[in-house]
Amino acid sequence: MSDPQNNNPKPQDNRALVRTPEPRNFHPRLNGQTNNPPERSPSTPGYLAPFDWEDFEARYEEALANADEEEKKLLAEFEDLIKFFNVWATSASAHDAERGVKRLQTRERYVKIAEQSLSQKKKHLTEVVRAFQSALALLSQN
Repeated sequence: MSDPQNNNPKPQDNRALVRTPEPRNFHPRLNGQTNNPPERSPSTPGYLAPFDWEDFEARYEEALANADEEEKKLLAEFEDLIKFFNVWATSASAHDAERGVKRLQTRERYVKIAEQSLSQKKKHLTEVVRAFQSALALLSQN
């Protein structure tokens, strides 16, 4: 079945290759027909029913009108959602601003308390220094 020397398979039988037939041109004169085209009925494969373009145009316009209405509804819904988003964003911004003011007030209170504490320490240390000075003055008189 195959040649051991070149390992190429050979066909098992010597049938002739089958060819697909080429389409033939239809010549009505050769068949004894006239130049008038034959009447075609709806059952013949080449028959196309007349197309109602006006109905097609009406359906197309109706589809466009429906799509336009749907788009208007979507835009209205989008505008409503934008309003809600703006309210949310504004309230969030106001809340953040309020928190920022509270943080600032807290920091101001901390600074004021720290300043008061520092001034009390300064006053106390000033009194301590005066006490030492008066004690030194008393010791130096004796």
